[in-house]
Parts: sequence; C-alpha cells; structure tokens
Amino acid sequence: MRDLGRGLKVGRANTNRTSPLLVPLIFWVAGTVAIMAGLWRLFVVRRLFLNGDVGAGRVIAAVHLFTLGGFTMVMMGALYQLVPVLLNTEPVRPRLATIQWAVYASGVVTFVVGMNDASTGAIGVGGIGLLLGIGFFVANVGGRFRLRKTFNITGWFFGSAIGYLAITLVLGGLLSVRYTSGAPSFGHELAIHLTVALGGWFGLLVMGTSYRLWAMFGRKHREPKQWRLTWLLVNLAVVALVAGDLTSWWWATLAGWLSQFAAFVTYVADIAAAGLFDSRTMRDAALRTVWPGTVFLAMWEVLGSLALFGHQPRLWIPALLCYGLGWVGMSFLGFVQKIVPFIIWLHRYAHVHGQGKMPRLDDIWRPDWAYPPMISATLGMVCLVVGLGIKNVAVFTTGIVFEILAWLVLAAAGVRAVGGPHQRPE
Repeated sequence: MRDLGRGLKVGRANTNRTSPLLVPLIFWVAGTVAIMAGLWRLFVVRRLFLNGDVGAGRVIAAVHLFTLGGFTMVMMGALYQLVPVLLNTEPVRPRLATIQWAVYASGVVTFVVGMNDASTGAIGVGGIGLLLGIGFFVANVGGRFRLRKTFNITGWFFGSAIGYLAITLVLGGLLSVRYTSGAPSFGHELAIHLTVALGGWFGLLVMGTSYRLWAMFGRKHREPKQWRLTWLLVNLAVVALVAGDLTSWWWATLAGWLSQFAAFVTYVADIAAAGLFDSRTMRDAALRTVWPGTVFLAMWEVLGSLALFGHQPRLWIPALLCYGLGWVGMSFLGFVQKIVPFIIWLHRYAHVHGQGKMPRLDDIWRPDWAYPPMISATLGMVCLVVGLGIKNVAVFTTGIVFEILAWLVLAAAGVRAVGGPHQRPE
C-alpha cells in the first residue's frame, strides 16, 4: 500500500463480487468519447438532420455513434460492475471483459466509418465485429444469471434487457445485410429495430439501474413498489408494438403505446416516491440531474403521442432525441457521478476502512461538479429540440455546443476523481 499523507493509505482492490476498476472505466471512457464524437458528427450533418433526411448514411453513422458507441458501451460497463454484485455471483474475468470490449469497439468504429463512407465492405466487417462483440457480451454477462443465487428487482430488468439486446443484434444484422446487398426487406423493419432497441434494451436497463441507484443514494432509501407492474408493462408494450408493425393491426399499436405510457407513469411514481421531487434529496446535484432527464422522457411521451395519433411523423425525430440523448443520456450524466466515486471507494479504500482518515464519496467526486454538466446538457437539449422544431441551424448548433461542453466537463471531473489522491478535509 502507498501512503497519500495525513494517515490515508491506498491498497489493492479487495472484493470478490466486483470487476477490477479498469473494466467499467474502459467502457465508460470509450462510451463518453463516442458520444462526443456523435455530437461532432451531428454538427457535420446538421442540415440533413434538420431537413428530416435521417436515412442518409452519414446521419445513420452519427446516430449509431450514440446508440452503439455511446449508450450501449456505457451500459455494458455498468452491467459488468453491477450484475455480479446484485446477483451475488462471481464477476466476469477481466481478460474476457477486456477482449469483448476490444472486439466490440473495433466493430463500432469499422461499422460507423463504413456507414459514413458508404463502404459496403467496411459495413460488413463492422457488422461482424458487432455481432461478435455483442454475442460475447451476452455470453459473459448471461452466464452470471445462470449462476445466480438471488434474483432481485434489477435482475428482472437486466435479464430482460440483455435478451432484447440479443434480439436487437439479430435485427441489426438483417438491416446490415439488406443495406449492403440489397436483399429484400420486411415491412416496418426499422420501426421494429428501434422498438426492441430503445424500449427493450435501453428502456428496461435504465429503469432497472435507476431503481437500484435511487434506493442506494436517495435519502429515503425506498425500494420501488410498482416495479413488477412496470416491468410487465414495458414488455407488453414492446411485444404489442412489434406485433402492430408486423401485422398493421392498429389495435395492437394502440395497446402497445398505452402500455408504454402506463409504464412511464408507474416508473415515475416509484422514483418520485424514492425522492425525485423531494427537496432534501434534490440537494444532491448528481441526483438533480436525473430530474430534467425525466422531463425529457415526458416530452418523448407528448411528442410521440402527437406523432402517432396526430399523424405527424416529423415529430418522431425530436421525440427520439428526447428519449435518447435527453432521458438515457442525462440519466447516465447523473448516475455516473454516484457510481464512479462509489466503486473507487470500494476498490481503493473499503479494505482499509478504519485504518486512518477515509475519504467520503463527496471527497472523491465533489457534489458541485455536477452543476455545470447538468445545466449545459439541459440547455443543449432545449436548443436541439427547439432548433428542430423551427428548423433553425444556429439554434440547433448552439444545442450541440452545449452538449459537447457538458460531456467534456463530465470527462474532466471523471479524470480528477479516478486520478486522485482523495483526502478527507480536516
């Protein structure tokens, strides 16, 4: 162990239920870089995006920097850390996790470059890399569920989300084959791909993570009461919406949309009971960041309903932006500022607790660091949605700048937290 001064010592990680600190960090660093790259590419193709030309290869490449390179990469890192702890199983071996990261990252880069350059060869190679990388991940983390000793709330959400990720993998592979070979397609394939990926994979995973972290870090430490109903409604929504797309049965689409809205209501009710609107809990700036994220999730409901029932398909673009960068992105912005200091403390200080002055979580990641990214990301999302609504390039570009600043500040705070050393003030 090495002495950091004032009686504080740091030694090796000493826990058999968590991956080494490096494992989630390489995923989170890569994910953050991909999100910033996605924002840059969004700036490059902003005129296409504003004109609604979202089928262009360069726009698809930018979108997948967010979905595949950013949010999926981040969530993979979180699951490597959380699943063994929550299911009380042995963690995935670091070497396997690192190899999976390398394969998946290579696939993302190759696929995005190929899509941007309209190179069918690169798209094919990247697609194979994605298939291998996601398949490897499902095998790594899915094995923890087979070995489970307990299966709790987040186990239900995480297990289902990983299942939807596997389905997303198959659907994405079919889309890649059609794009590169011109093979015949089936109706509504893109809508089904988005439903399974956004509703099943992202939706269930963010909800499950949110439930656990509110119980851990919210002042009330309250477990959700409606989680089974929420889980059931999300799954019902995905199945019904996919059925509606495959059959063109309007009643199935309606049932699916009403189910996902009901899931939104029960989910928000649970996190509100855990402290979302509690004044004492909201003093924590990191948790406060989740509040505007939930507002953007509500905007998804409003815009999506107008697009579906008002027959205004152009509103799906800002609706999906609110869901992805607004809710999923800001949830990560807030929760990562609670998870990172916790796992740093767990790995570096837990085993020497009581042997000198220990830093608190607030000493590792200062609470006031959360305000700049929260404010910048919120302003960025507002400008992006308004810019899309009025088709104003300047406003939309301003939103991209604010978003980039938010993620740069988060990255700088993360480097400071990981680098340390962390000393508890006298």
